[in-house]
Amino acid sequence: LHSVSSWLVFAGIIAHVSVPQQAGAAVEKIIYHPRYDDRTHDHDIALMKLTTPLNFSNAVRAVCLPQYHQDFPHGTHCWISGWGYTTPEHGKQLQEMLKEAVVPLISTKKCNSSCVYSGELTPRMLCAGYLDGKVDACQGDSGGSLVCQDELTWRLVGIVSWGTGCAEPNYPGVYTKVAEFLDWIYQIIEVMGANGQMTSKESSLLELSLLYGSRGRSSQFLFPMVCF
Repeated sequence: LHSVSSWLVFAGIIAHVSVPQQAGAAVEKIIYHPRYDDRTHDHDIALMKLTTPLNFSNAVRAVCLPQYHQDFPHGTHCWISGWGYTTPEHGKQLQEMLKEAVVPLISTKKCNSSCVYSGELTPRMLCAGYLDGKVDACQGDSGGSLVCQDELTWRLVGIVSWGTGCAEPNYPGVYTKVAEFLDWIYQIIEVMGANGQMTSKESSLLELSLLYGSRGRSSQFLFPMVCF
């Protein structure tokens, strides 16, 4: 990774072709999960602290974290978004406009079956997509969001992590299961708050997947908050 000081986070944009650099928020620190495994992509999550909080507006909002032990039933339709390739052969050019798509959640039992990922999913992962292909995240989307609606509340259920190809039959997208990391997230927030660096009320905490993954680097970031 490049030096943290060279990173900028842009919020509230749907096109990145003419965004001025001064509009970006500087990154102060990235906290990687200590158990991240670059071979299996297990524990594929990190926290990012911005140097200054974001100002929420009509275009910039927080997404809620899931509740403890919250499991959405398989078949639930959720949304993914990102700047990644629309086909695996798209080349190295990311999208100029933010893309979005609807994908259903797939049970871990189905995703770990011999005809799909043959047991590669850990308890900290979940599947979403279509077994016949069609729609999926792709290279350049890693770190992007999988959000599901819980009554009137949108929750960050998953983070784009890995997959075999893009929209390939029997290979749906695999996502970091955010609900499995709530204790770690809250612990980091509390420690940084105790050090006088950040409190849970600030909007300068950013959650994303690790920036090296089988689906590449992402420009998509989401800002989690605690909702009750």
